[in-house]
Amino acid sequence: MKTYVKNRKKLFLDILPPPDYLRMPVLCFDFSDKSLKYMKLQRKDGLISIGQFGISSLEDGIIEKGEIKQKDKLISFLKPIREKLKTELVAASLPEEKVFLSRIKFPLMDKNRIREALALQLDEYVPLPGAEAIFDYDIINDFIENKEQVHLHLNLAAFPRSFVESYRDVFIGAGFIPVAFEMETQSFARAVVPKEEMGNVMVVDFGRTRTTFAIVSNGKVQFAATVALAGEEIEKAFILHLNIGRSQVEAAKRDIGLIKRKGNENLFEAIKPMVSVIKDEAAKQAAYWMSHNEDDKKKEKISKIILCGGESTLAGLPEYLSCELKMKVELGNSWVNVSSFEDHIPEIEMGDSLAYSTVIGLALRQWIN
Repeated sequence: MKTYVKNRKKLFLDILPPPDYLRMPVLCFDFSDKSLKYMKLQRKDGLISIGQFGISSLEDGIIEKGEIKQKDKLISFLKPIREKLKTELVAASLPEEKVFLSRIKFPLMDKNRIREALALQLDEYVPLPGAEAIFDYDIINDFIENKEQVHLHLNLAAFPRSFVESYRDVFIGAGFIPVAFEMETQSFARAVVPKEEMGNVMVVDFGRTRTTFAIVSNGKVQFAATVALAGEEIEKAFILHLNIGRSQVEAAKRDIGLIKRKGNENLFEAIKPMVSVIKDEAAKQAAYWMSHNEDDKKKEKISKIILCGGESTLAGLPEYLSCELKMKVELGNSWVNVSSFEDHIPEIEMGDSLAYSTVIGLALRQWIN
């Protein structure tokens, strides 16, 4: 799903992508309550590589549960980034908690009329009046109910207009030109789900303050849910039970993680219930997806789970989830759709790159969609 911002009066405009040599690389942002990440990808001699990237911590209270609470502070925070990077065009991923994502059955009609027709009937599908929403859609397929009735299956995503405009206004206030917004689930799915993957996969974005579960089919997000399962609590357990500083936690998570060893039994017992909740939630979301889709008879089961996000590098996590859920679970590769390591070695190493999955996928959209 693509949505483009043109100006204050008209938020979204579909455009034809220009050829590579005319494209202006866009600086992409991924915001959370605790930090922001940014990245710009570039293409040269047929290879995609990192142009600029970075991560900065945010003060508590600037963003809460995805909503901007202190616009002026965020504008002041962004201005030095603009001056440093000497760039204007930006895009941003928007948190899943604020999107209404639905798979709907819609009457068959000329594709040029779908957007107008949806706008008139939007409140039938999402709990927002049409005037208060910004929406986009993907056509999944034609659906034949019987010989007399043919419908379209659409993925519909709608955000509250005021929510999108708050991010737009902050960018403009900082001197940027916002050109696109996208729901974050589509961004991180684009990064870690291989382009050739045609089945149904679950992507779990395990973050510091929340965890998002997304069902992806043929590269498109079909269903998503976010819950308050956070790596922040696991970090506290490592600090408490290993008596280490915060700067040492990341290395300890990757080295010790869920692997029970002599001397770390207390740590293992402390974090096991936390990751057990992830296991239970993954099973719950998969069951919900399988039972609430109109194509039950044709639907393929979820073939595997792909982990991403900054907390997904916890040693032993894929193995634990695979054993408990009785399905394939693997750590994602945020560069799988960028380039092979034979052609180019990214500046961000594999483990660290999982924290950048969302912003990598957003930046990648410019080059592979």
